[in-house]
Amino acid sequence: MTEVEAAVRQLGKAIQADPRYQAYWKAKTDNDADTELQENIQAFNLKKMSYQHETEKLEENRNPEKLEKLEQEIQALYLQIMENPNMQAFDTAKQAMNMMMQEVDTILSLCANGEDPDRCHPDLTNCTGNCSSCGGCH
Repeated sequence: MTEVEAAVRQLGKAIQADPRYQAYWKAKTDNDADTELQENIQAFNLKKMSYQHETEKLEENRNPEKLEKLEQEIQALYLQIMENPNMQAFDTAKQAMNMMMQEVDTILSLCANGEDPDRCHPDLTNCTGNCSSCGGCH
């Protein structure tokens, strides 16, 4: 095992020991165990597929009433899903986890670009989360 690989494995252990990771994992597990939430997510995905199928038809074969009904059903299911306390906890935990991983990625990128590993700091205040628009973290 190389020194870099060993360090990355240590980083993985540190990430898994972090409270943000633990909150994310608990919220994910709670979501997976929430039968009603999982049924709503499955229904939402099926409605989205039906909507997609309908929109792919030639315009003269589309059913506007069916599309409108599907849009309403999709919106209602989305609201139900997002109002679920487990989904709200998961969303909050996922955002915190994503920020932590973005920080880690930024520090690694800065180091790979020659920055001092002990002194570089990721300034994520201007980060959009879309790396294609990034001008760097300096």
